[in-house]
Amino acid sequence: MESTAAPKPLARSYRWIVLAIMSLICFAQYYIYDSITPLGTMIKEQLGFSGAEYGLLFSFYAVANVFLLMLLFAGVLVDWLGLKVSGILYGFLCFLGAALTALGAWKGLPGLLGGGYGWLHTAFLPSWGPELKIMLLGRMIYGVGAEAILVVNNKVLARWFKGKELAFAYGMNLTIMRGGTYLAMWVQAPIAVAWGLRAALWFAAALMAVGFATYFVYLTLERSARGRIGAPGTTEGGSAVPEEKFVLREAFSFDASFWFITLLCVTFYSAVFPFQSYAPDILFQKFGYSMTVGSRYASFLILGTMIFTPLLGLYVDKRGKRATLMVLGALLLVPCHLLLGYTHFPPVVPIFFIGVALSLVPAALWAAIPMMVPESRLGTAFGVVGYVQNVGLMLVPYLAGKIADAHTTMVNGQPVVDYTSTMLMFASLGLVGFVFSLLLKATDARRKSGISIESVLLK
Repeated sequence: MESTAAPKPLARSYRWIVLAIMSLICFAQYYIYDSITPLGTMIKEQLGFSGAEYGLLFSFYAVANVFLLMLLFAGVLVDWLGLKVSGILYGFLCFLGAALTALGAWKGLPGLLGGGYGWLHTAFLPSWGPELKIMLLGRMIYGVGAEAILVVNNKVLARWFKGKELAFAYGMNLTIMRGGTYLAMWVQAPIAVAWGLRAALWFAAALMAVGFATYFVYLTLERSARGRIGAPGTTEGGSAVPEEKFVLREAFSFDASFWFITLLCVTFYSAVFPFQSYAPDILFQKFGYSMTVGSRYASFLILGTMIFTPLLGLYVDKRGKRATLMVLGALLLVPCHLLLGYTHFPPVVPIFFIGVALSLVPAALWAAIPMMVPESRLGTAFGVVGYVQNVGLMLVPYLAGKIADAHTTMVNGQPVVDYTSTMLMFASLGLVGFVFSLLLKATDARRKSGISIESVLLK
């Protein structure tokens, strides 16, 4: 006799286990992004890079995403190919990019390339050495994978968490991911001091390989949950819910609030992440800290966001006020950057509060997008936001390096950099982000229909 028993429901903790495992690949991805941040002074000294060339290592993270539209394609492909194929593809690109970045700094590179070393030097852009070119190639490939894997991550969370748990889930996810940056700030410099610059870069590549492997653990959890009550795409009776079909002509039918949140995203993150990339050298040049100590002080930015992001996510789930949090977070950047640029106020304080700002805005921003966009277009929506964000992440680090080079003088044979103008640029970006957050709040308040960022969570 055929059994009609309903499938066994998933334990309430199951989706939180999924969140923790899924976050690990992003933890590694964040580690790789900032694995060169604590090594900035050493990279410039040992590899002979200028400030602008060091900035290129961060700018090239976004080059393919911007000029080849890879991130827009990634958003569409996540919707078309599904999470399994796209996650494996982009996770592998993260590892490949990290390995090429380490290879570019390897002392044995000339012997490995043989005659190709000289060709690589002169065939194009002869002012850039082969080491820089291979490292830039690695950072570009890594950038394609890293931004796309975040699209995969965001869509996974939107599948498993709904309504009043969503912002807290995103907050916990961001805390785990940014733990990768925090760890990089603490261990990369000591590894480089103990075993050398190259060893630190290869360690980062190995960590990315481990993170990539954890995605297969997530796929196992997803497969085990299929058809059970509480799993994504399953009704209370355990039957499957057919997925919505992706329709290309609807991909960009987003409203004004979506575009204001996108413009806030690019200006806000351009005022934070490029600053973070230069923070250890700023602390070295202006405040006299060593590379190791400066990196650890810079990590207070991440410490602030790790503490406050899940708490603010929980607050958003309970009270709403998303647009208000974005306004406060964007505004907070301005005095913090000005204090660092124009005063000798203890730097750990404004750096920590930049981390608080980095909690206020993302805690509200990322969980708002699934409220504004149907699930069938989520991959594309995150891809659009990521694409515009990458325009800023491509331009701003290089521009910051050029400004720093223009304010560099030689003192006793050593370069001394005045970062005041660079910090003014970061403060200006924070101010522009504040304007976009006000426009977002005003647009949200005027809406007569559709999804309201603040009111949805209060229903």
